Amino acid sequence: MQRAANAASFPEIVHLNIGGTKFTTTLGTVRADSTCMLGRMFSGEFPVHCDKDGCYVVDRDGKHFHHILNFLRDGSVPIGLSRVERLELLRELDFYGLTTLYTLVGGPTVAAAKMTGGGGGPWLRSVMSDLAQAEAADFNVNTHSHRVYARLRYGQEYSGDWIVSSPRNLPSVQYELYDACLARDPITALNKMGAAGFRPCEDPPDVPASSGYHSETWEIMMYKDVWQ
Repeated sequence: MQRAANAASFPEIVHLNIGGTKFTTTLGTVRADSTCMLGRMFSGEFPVHCDKDGCYVVDRDGKHFHHILNFLRDGSVPIGLSRVERLELLRELDFYGLTTLYTLVGGPTVAAAKMTGGGGGPWLRSVMSDLAQAEAADFNVNTHSHRVYARLRYGQEYSGDWIVSSPRNLPSVQYELYDACLARDPITALNKMGAAGFRPCEDPPDVPASSGYHSETWEIMMYKDVWQ
């Protein structure tokens, strides 16, 4: 059942039905972040849906919704998450628009992806798709992987003191110029390669001092496992 609502029409005790899982909280909690989907939903900004028991319905998986309520209640951040649980929670946080908790749960991986224009919903869906493809490969005898290597180095052949990749034109890598030039420093170049799925062969990588960025005395080898 859908009904129009205004800010004054909501009860102080709120009953939620999140994909069939029931939660009870307060109006103050769901309004704690006025910019997220729940805050906007319970401000009367758009119509709400209720089930036969009068619970407000959100058509999402309720598995991790308690983490969202706990954050809205007192700023609690979940700990002890597995990789899969973290990705599932990030997917829900992206839907609800809880950007602060999304950044905290995503940690350095999300932060690095955001530096190159990723880190949001499309990037997250791509990461989950890659993981699902890798796992599905175990069930298909005709599917195999191979490792692609790349080298970060100073590109003396390009004017402007660029850090480049060898080979050029690597898939999903955000280049600045010539499908080769990544950035003016190795750290930014590493972050761009990392956002495209490449990992340093030596972790952490041996990054040169800033005084040695623009010399041929260093290189950083990276790799990415590609499933076919």
